Amino acid sequence: MKTIFLTDDRDPVARKLVPMLESKGYRIVSNCLSGEPVTASCRQVTIELSESGPLTEILSGLGDSLCGVLHPMPPFRAGALEDAADRLWEQVLDDDPLAAVNVAKAAGEVFARSGKGSVVFLGDLHAEKPTGCAPFYSMACGAVQMLCREAALDYGAKGVSFHFLQRGVMDTDLDRKHSRSNLYSAPELQYPSGRLQRAEELTGLVSFLFSGEGNVLNGADLRADQGLSMYYGKQLRDEEIEALVQKQKEMAQTPEEFVHGPVRTQSMKGRVALITGGGKGVGAGIARVFCAAGMKVCIGWNTSEALAHKTLAEIKQMGGEAFLFQADISDREQIRAMVEETVLRYGGIDVLVNNAALQPNLFLKQYDTALFRRLWNINVGGYWRSLQLCLPYLKKSRYGRVINISSIHGKRPTVFDPGYAMTKGAVRMFTREAALELAEKDITVNAVELGYCRIEGKTGNYLFRIEKPPQTVLNSPNPLSRVCEPEDAGFLALYLASSEAATLTGAGVRLDGGSMMV
Repeated sequence: MKTIFLTDDRDPVARKLVPMLESKGYRIVSNCLSGEPVTASCRQVTIELSESGPLTEILSGLGDSLCGVLHPMPPFRAGALEDAADRLWEQVLDDDPLAAVNVAKAAGEVFARSGKGSVVFLGDLHAEKPTGCAPFYSMACGAVQMLCREAALDYGAKGVSFHFLQRGVMDTDLDRKHSRSNLYSAPELQYPSGRLQRAEELTGLVSFLFSGEGNVLNGADLRADQGLSMYYGKQLRDEEIEALVQKQKEMAQTPEEFVHGPVRTQSMKGRVALITGGGKGVGAGIARVFCAAGMKVCIGWNTSEALAHKTLAEIKQMGGEAFLFQADISDREQIRAMVEETVLRYGGIDVLVNNAALQPNLFLKQYDTALFRRLWNINVGGYWRSLQLCLPYLKKSRYGRVINISSIHGKRPTVFDPGYAMTKGAVRMFTREAALELAEKDITVNAVELGYCRIEGKTGNYLFRIEKPPQTVLNSPNPLSRVCEPEDAGFLALYLASSEAATLTGAGVRLDGGSMMV
């Protein structure tokens, strides 16, 4: 009998799937984190997922009967970005991205020995669509979506397949309703079928993915939501259309002349920006462009002092106004000090540019818990903490803007660094969640999704451990045949910071010379 290991039994949808999979002939072994048995026939174990070792031991002990691992998203935890506590952040980090990494590592290594096996990440639509009320949850969904793609590349050649399943809204989700999102407002009416999706309707697909015949779908995002995400409204019947036409005729009036709105061409002179990771590379390019436009800039830096001073000297030479501040953005108090110094010098903050990030260029199996935590706390936690601490001043500004420097690897796997790609998947959803939450405060939030950019070097100067066969790169790596410069990112960031971009929010603008197309 084939065995499936359920990594976390707290998910109500996964619990409903267990008896259905048992009816298909699978034996289920469940990690009992809920404290309640799933079914009488389901074998129970209890392990923590914050380390991969115990999970590897369990999976190895199941022997050749093990065919699949089902990993659902952890509990949905509501809380606004503005007032979320570090304790919630740590809890989500352990439960969501760190646990998922350990599942992928353990399952990948165990299945690679036998050359077969499948991992299904049971997610939902919040890998793409923000919740409006649980930003850390959707950030984790975006990260796990990227982990699935990375693990598929890592282990696919060894016979292991990874799948990310995006289910629709079910009856167990109805307490997620929030005024910022329409997804949970009468969701049954947003399904083409006119009713909520049921967990058992996923059984056939999940069973197929564990059968060994679904390997052709390795790395795929499977949107199994029965059409919910495509909803735009229902088509009117013929008689309803006729009645609408007749009503419009009865109400017909001479249309008023259309008047265009004002053209916004306000100067950026005097606006204040805080840029993390602004001492070198892309951040330095943004700082130079901002200062050339007359903005006042706090250049945050942490590890590259000489380059930071070089950037400041260049800005001073061209007549710009800026200052340097050293801060590790994984440390809340250091960010707070940087924000307070900026406000003390310049009177406020109009624009936050989240840019500081690490890219260790490690394969999945090379990540340990400490490094993954460090990466997550800088690349994602640093963005959130900086936003949270700048927010009181952004709310006072007439031009509040948040610009998150991200990467094409928030959608396209890297092969060379799954941890980095996970953080960029999280930043993609962080941008959307923050845009929803802060819209009522008239603050826009957007992301710049960078491809290759010519810079002095990344922090740590980590090696790239991959190569491309020459016959796969007969054409230029990007259609424009020119390399992106840090100032190119600066010009785009300047537009996003301007009044001209007042209605652009929640967007990810790709700046890659067209490389994603080839």
